[in-house]
Amino acid sequence: MKGRHILLLAVLLSCVSCFTEKENSTTPQAAITTFIIGYYNVGFHDVNDSGRDTVVYNREGGVMYPMTIDQVGNRIFNVDSMAYGSNLKAVTCNVYGNGVVFYTYADDLDHSYLWSIADSLDFTRKLIFGIQSTDGSYTRRYKVDVNVRTVFPDSLLWSNKDSVGFATLSSLSAVVRDDSLFCFGLDGTGTPSVTSRDITRGSWNGSTPLAGISAGWQPRVTLAGGIFYTVSGGSLYSSSDAVNWTVAKSGIKSVISAGEDYGELQVVTTDGKILKSTDMTSWSEMQAVPAGFPDSAAVMYRYPLATNANILRSVLAGIDGDSGYATLWTMLSTDSVWTAVDLPSDTGLRLPASEQMSLLRYDDALFAMGPGIKGFVQSNDNGITWYYCDRYAYDYSSWNRYMQLPVELDVKVSDPVAVTDNRGGIWIMTADGQVWHGAITRLIKR
Repeated sequence: MKGRHILLLAVLLSCVSCFTEKENSTTPQAAITTFIIGYYNVGFHDVNDSGRDTVVYNREGGVMYPMTIDQVGNRIFNVDSMAYGSNLKAVTCNVYGNGVVFYTYADDLDHSYLWSIADSLDFTRKLIFGIQSTDGSYTRRYKVDVNVRTVFPDSLLWSNKDSVGFATLSSLSAVVRDDSLFCFGLDGTGTPSVTSRDITRGSWNGSTPLAGISAGWQPRVTLAGGIFYTVSGGSLYSSSDAVNWTVAKSGIKSVISAGEDYGELQVVTTDGKILKSTDMTSWSEMQAVPAGFPDSAAVMYRYPLATNANILRSVLAGIDGDSGYATLWTMLSTDSVWTAVDLPSDTGLRLPASEQMSLLRYDDALFAMGPGIKGFVQSNDNGITWYYCDRYAYDYSSWNRYMQLPVELDVKVSDPVAVTDNRGGIWIMTADGQVWHGAITRLIKR
């Protein structure tokens, strides 16, 4: 920084008349009208070709973040925060206004400096910019606040502080209803049970056995119209409180579990048909079970088309046989039957098969995870191709490299199940009693 200590500012102001031929060139007005931050570096963490963390710097200009000048409160600030990692220790700025501009640091009020466009300022310290009228009669001072994001907006941050009261269950299935999270599974005696909690506060309420469920319960629970549904012993069961269950329909082999409550339920019957219903009283046949359709409980996610929000696409993933890869099916809301997705010949682009797979729609992409899958895998083409969310990419990558599981989570032994909530969060529960709650920073809803 070039420090030009103002000792006799009035003397300097008197020289203003040297730059004009007008006899009366002074004015009592003083105001900063424009304030623009110059160029600076933005550092962010990356992974090099050796798999090691490194820091990469991008160059940004403050013109991307306009500064607001509050002439009433005498403040200068940016509404849109600058990128996380912005280095503002030595940055120039452009200042325009009526009068002579000077500045001082709030932690060193005894020294003021005439501003120059060449001055390299430390905006990590509190700055006060002043301007004095050319006739020396009036001075205004503005507090300058340059706001920088304190958290990287694309980072996925995890916490396991929400494990309090969580019961140890196996064969997990999880659903979210309104602001409550429900996790179903088998307790230590093999009894179907449920534990639940409020998403935003409190703790888990322990384990409660499911009442009315027959032997042969399938560990897959879904919601339709605010009611819980599951299959056990060849019958479809329903419950309004997640604890007390009654038979809703017999002759059911499996339920197609949905990622959210769509007000509709689809089931596979024991005689090889796919049925659907919105009231679970009257059922319509969609189609006979096609060859290759998942022979285990399947999971489905439904979302609007990017080109037409009035049309919904459903993507279904499950296991058919022992190929080691999931079978994928798709259907639009304008269709009446499921259609198999042609799997790529490159097996590295296929979705790995996993019992109790979780299928998520998050950050405008499909993600899958489950026991045996080492992390999140992502599809941007509606389930056709899948990419492991690797942290490292040479250049552009089609996957979100920040979608990483907690480093402490071992999917080989913990049998995780995942579900999204209505506040931008992801919940992962495991058979060894862990609960992880995470969210991409920019997606968190307050």
